[in-house]
Amino acid sequence: MINHHRRRTALRKILQREGKSLSTADIHTELCRWFNDFSLHVKTTLRDLEALTEAELVTQGETGSDKKSKYWKTGRGSFDLTLSPTEAMTLAAIFDHAERFGFPPHTVQLTKLRECATTEITKHSKRTVAWTQQITSGTRFTLLKPGKYDPAHLDLIQGAILDDASLEVTYLPRDAGGVECIYLLKPLALSYQDSNVYLSAYVLEEQWPQSDPPASDTYRGKYSSNGPKSMCALMLHRMVEVKTSWQKIPGPASYDFNSFEVQKHLMTIHGESPIQLKLRLSPNLHNRLTENPLAEDQVVVQYADDRWDLSCTLHDTQGLRLFLLSNAGDIEVLAPPVIRAHVRETLRRAASVYAGD
Repeated sequence: MINHHRRRTALRKILQREGKSLSTADIHTELCRWFNDFSLHVKTTLRDLEALTEAELVTQGETGSDKKSKYWKTGRGSFDLTLSPTEAMTLAAIFDHAERFGFPPHTVQLTKLRECATTEITKHSKRTVAWTQQITSGTRFTLLKPGKYDPAHLDLIQGAILDDASLEVTYLPRDAGGVECIYLLKPLALSYQDSNVYLSAYVLEEQWPQSDPPASDTYRGKYSSNGPKSMCALMLHRMVEVKTSWQKIPGPASYDFNSFEVQKHLMTIHGESPIQLKLRLSPNLHNRLTENPLAEDQVVVQYADDRWDLSCTLHDTQGLRLFLLSNAGDIEVLAPPVIRAHVRETLRRAASVYAGD
């Protein structure tokens, strides 16, 4: 005999796995398959569902095509999860951070988990103030609004990654005159950065509306693929259509998301090898970078009464250059020469723009 505890645990897992409302008959069929026991009676399943509803582990779902049947879905307490109050606060902060930085569609997908965390906070907090006033996240930098994408595209990509499947993606490359290109690709990983979502993928084939692909000197990467049989990073909000493909595309032999080969498409890295960075800092940046180092091997020594020299090893990335330019009044780049020249020339161009004031 299968006791009621095992049956009810299985019922909850079936509803969690499906992620939608199911009829009593459909749930019962899945339960019989779960235990490979078709002698179970549907009335027993119905009693179990009603008992789970009383415990708020299951709730009445939306009516489906079978108007005579009851429908069920997971309830507020549907997670087999125990959170301490402090763990719940950490989880709530993660949700808040994700929502602030451009990912509300993703937090909506996890509403029940978020409710589980907030319930624990409310239950254990002795303060009367709303929990939303106790946890927050933010940044000093101006946040750009996220690019708008179709959430259904993200669902298809996530499913393809889990199923090791291939996709056919209609894409809108930048600086291509508004034409759309079709990529047959293998989705490998998703990256959430700068309020946007990027897909790391291996493109097998491209189909352009014209007979010829873009000229060889056309800038590609991130705003389009890097060509057939190559890795790339594509922006989710530039995807016009996403469809699953019947073709089986083998991915790269050794795919590592943190490798230089993958990261250079996502982060814009100048050069394959790390650089030896040397900076001269004002008191303001000395204070900031001693509390928040640029790298693990960072060393800071005093150069003069109000100047400090910093040295460290890291990659020459777009992010590093933006940081140096945004703090140009408090930082002098001493080395390497290529970054010093980049900062100098960028500041010269900026000064010429404002020269007429």
